[in-house]
Amino acid sequence: MITVLERIKRMDKSEITVSRVFNAIIRRIANLPHKIMWAIPWGFAATNKRKLAEFRDLHKEKRCFVIANGPSLKKIDFELLKDEITIGMNRIYLLEEVNGFKPTYKVCIDRKSQILQFADEYNNQTGTCFYEWDLKHKFEKKDNFIFIKSKFSTKFTKDPIAEPFGSGQSVAYTCMQLAFYMGFTEVYLIGKDHSYNTSQKAGVGIKSTGEEDNHFIKGYYKKGQNWDVPDYKTEEFAYSLCRNAFEESGRIFRDATEGGKLEVFDKISFNSLFKKSQ
Repeated sequence: MITVLERIKRMDKSEITVSRVFNAIIRRIANLPHKIMWAIPWGFAATNKRKLAEFRDLHKEKRCFVIANGPSLKKIDFELLKDEITIGMNRIYLLEEVNGFKPTYKVCIDRKSQILQFADEYNNQTGTCFYEWDLKHKFEKKDNFIFIKSKFSTKFTKDPIAEPFGSGQSVAYTCMQLAFYMGFTEVYLIGKDHSYNTSQKAGVGIKSTGEEDNHFIKGYYKKGQNWDVPDYKTEEFAYSLCRNAFEESGRIFRDATEGGKLEVFDKISFNSLFKKSQ
């Protein structure tokens, strides 16, 4: 409850519209069946949780890179990441077309702009993929697919089986919580530019022109497809909870994005993380 009130205080009053409040209420009502299905202690829900439990502290004492989808990824030498553990989000798989890079893990929870628009692509992904539980009906039941539940609160969740992951209006926040759950001691964020080229208010739905330059590849969204304006205030509040969780646990979380505008985490040069190996 406290995190909800703190989040509301940080929001721009102009962004608290009747339509956003109404949609929030509808989403919570629609979510009730999914919460019930998640809580069932048998069948697919139980099998899925057993698979998720295998990742608890799997990478303890190791480091990883959380990879967002910003245009700054064009500045990254992905050869440096070939032996690293990486968590990529959304359409990160498009990087394979650009430079052959494949992340260790892929994560996607967004309904409108991602899974509903690119379900076929997500269904064809190899490697371990974490997808939103509420949209499991959009996926084939493959061994490499694991479903995670999200909640509406921004609270940072350390165990997604005991309590669904907090929502920070960003899949990046889900990746951060997943990295914590996996036990990583050091986590470095790249590709989080935190600066979409739009003057529209947070949460407004946009029809793509197909020419936006908000991602690492042109045409990330095709003309006529949907994307939503980021809610930076809510994201930043969620990321502050992430920073606190890592610091309180004696772990490291740094932002290694090249030229990113996110100011929540301490910055570090991406290339400096590889000087010893070079």
